[in-house]
Amino acid sequence: MARKELIVRAAAKVFAEKGFANATVRDIADEADMLSGSLYYYFDSKEAMVEEVLAAYLDLTVTGYQRAADELADPVEALHKLVSLALHGLVQYRAEVTILQNDWHSIRPIESIVRRQREVETIWLGTLERGVAAGVFRSDLDLRMVYRTLMGAIQAVIRWFDPRGKVSVDEVIEVQSAILLDGIRSSR
Repeated sequence: MARKELIVRAAAKVFAEKGFANATVRDIADEADMLSGSLYYYFDSKEAMVEEVLAAYLDLTVTGYQRAADELADPVEALHKLVSLALHGLVQYRAEVTILQNDWHSIRPIESIVRRQREVETIWLGTLERGVAAGVFRSDLDLRMVYRTLMGAIQAVIRWFDPRGKVSVDEVIEVQSAILLDGIRSSR
């Protein structure tokens, strides 16, 4: 594994476990089995490390969401796919999601992360708007609040879901999709 990738993985683990504010460059270096000064050859700051950790995850996320929104004409199917991708991403990128959830106040000033988060929101809101326009989602709900409620419910799964437990991520997707989607469908 390349040294930079080793550092990024170590940083993700340390930030997720200790929190961005509490993690030190020395902690990351120890996790990567390197001298702390060596990290500065690859990154000029702890902020640059967290940006690298989150940018890769968010780029994959945005790409997957955009593909789903573009390929699925039915807004209900598209939203179900977005929920599915979000929950699979939560399992696969647990450290990155934990960092975003727990340390948003610390990483919010990083413009590239904020921009990617806005892209995620735009895709989800666009899918919800298509559903309202098609008459399959309720028009009486504030869509930004619907988006935030959906994401809050999805992201809360990280607190209790055990990928090695009795319940599979696919079962969680089906339950959450049923609860979340049925609550916003129109009655027509």
